[in-house]
Amino acid sequence: MRLPNWVGDVVMATPALRALRRAAPNAEVVVLGTPAAGRLLAGSTSFDRFFALERSGRHGGWFGWWRAGRELAADGPLDLHLLLPHSLSSALLALASRARCRAGYASRERAALLHVKPRAAMAGKRRLPIPMTRLYLDLLRALGIDASDEQLDLPLSPQEQERGDAALAALGIGRDERFVAANPGAAFGASKFWSIDGFAATIAGLREQHGLRTLVLCGPGEESLAHAVAAAAGPAAIDSSRQVLPLELLKPVLRRCALLVTTDTGPRHIATAFGTPCVVLMGPTDPRHTASNLGRTRVLRVDVPCGPCHLKTCPLDHRCMTSLTPAMALAAAAELLSAPTAA
Repeated sequence: MRLPNWVGDVVMATPALRALRRAAPNAEVVVLGTPAAGRLLAGSTSFDRFFALERSGRHGGWFGWWRAGRELAADGPLDLHLLLPHSLSSALLALASRARCRAGYASRERAALLHVKPRAAMAGKRRLPIPMTRLYLDLLRALGIDASDEQLDLPLSPQEQERGDAALAALGIGRDERFVAANPGAAFGASKFWSIDGFAATIAGLREQHGLRTLVLCGPGEESLAHAVAAAAGPAAIDSSRQVLPLELLKPVLRRCALLVTTDTGPRHIATAFGTPCVVLMGPTDPRHTASNLGRTRVLRVDVPCGPCHLKTCPLDHRCMTSLTPAMALAAAAELLSAPTAA
């Protein structure tokens, strides 16, 4: 199975991966994905082997897909190559792997390269927005595999939990402290970012109303943003910008926190996989793409005439995000924190 590239999409692919394992318990299931996806899924029982796509290394360049495909086929042709991404390059890689059956959603560019090629429902020139979990499961259904369970799941080893606890302790968070996490970054693009003042006011409000400190998370390259948010929030914030947590340690950290306040990014789905309540600040993306596993999630968004646009950078005034207020975030947080299951 070829995984998607984005972290959040990888997590939303876990129901499909689990369904494939259930349908073929005796087959060797090989999963292809970025090294980050490999770290995120390490220890999963849903596959037997992870093949890391080194796109900045040996699998980069014009013919990287060919090298990757030939490496996959080193021990003979694959029986099935399942493509979750919609890209032409993923279909070319599947072709190079000599798979007997190549399955993925059809497009004009790659339909001839696929054997099983359902077409996604369209709304005009865009794919009809349905949850990504369901989109991936529907591809399995096209192969005759019964797949309906959309519950996200991620493995978490005792070693990862221990490393996560140690990282939190180094940041001054004790094992028994109840805390909130905030994720202001957005690798997708600037259009998903809320505001430094919005996050800072929410963090200060969470301390005032609930007595909880907030750990401000960041990914590589987002250190200055996390530091600015933490500085603006004052003592209510815990700044992680000098100790950026690796992706795999977000699992134990987000499992332990009482609540995550986040933009519509990967950490949202990691938290959801562990049942952690989430307040999601959503602007340029269509909420229907992620409208599953919402029992402990509150999605905050305001309808605007120009959205959802899915642009990485707003060409106007970012109104879809600036319309969201700290009061809205704090009200959603209070609802989730007071729920019996959020304790």
